[in-house]
Amino acid sequence: MKSASYMLIMMMLVGLASLFIIKRPDGKPYLSIDMIFGKAQQEANALFDKSKRELNDAVNSAKGMLDGEAPKASQATIYKWQDAKGNWHYSDRPNTRVNSQVHTLDPTKITIMAAENTDILKEKAQKADGLEGKNGINGMNPSDVKKLVQDAQNVQKLMDQRAKQLDDT
Repeated sequence: MKSASYMLIMMMLVGLASLFIIKRPDGKPYLSIDMIFGKAQQEANALFDKSKRELNDAVNSAKGMLDGEAPKASQATIYKWQDAKGNWHYSDRPNTRVNSQVHTLDPTKITIMAAENTDILKEKAQKADGLEGKNGINGMNPSDVKKLVQDAQNVQKLMDQRAKQLDDT
């Protein structure tokens, strides 16, 4: 039993070592020390650079506060992309599947306005939809609402049962 384990471990080591020797069609080995440590070194450098930038920003902000200056608002970055249907999407992270356009927002140039009273729009929409009447504003009577809630609960029970069946298999 012990020799079988030893033999299996040796075969795995030989297989791993062969990846350093066997060449791909382009002439490069399948695995190299540079591939292993190069990516780690790049990630470490990127993390170090990001940390250095953030530390410098914090130091500059602290110096500004000591000098009596108001802290500068940081610029926000948003990403914009279009899906296959032509709809535009906005996010704080880029979409990895499509090219995202980068937009930087300067908070000093953003104006926030108070919302207008939109009650008149709601009234017009309700009249246009014909929802005002004997059943109230939403057009449903209480028994319809009760049935809708029961149907939703039944669907939830079915989904829970299905999830349990999938977990058991």
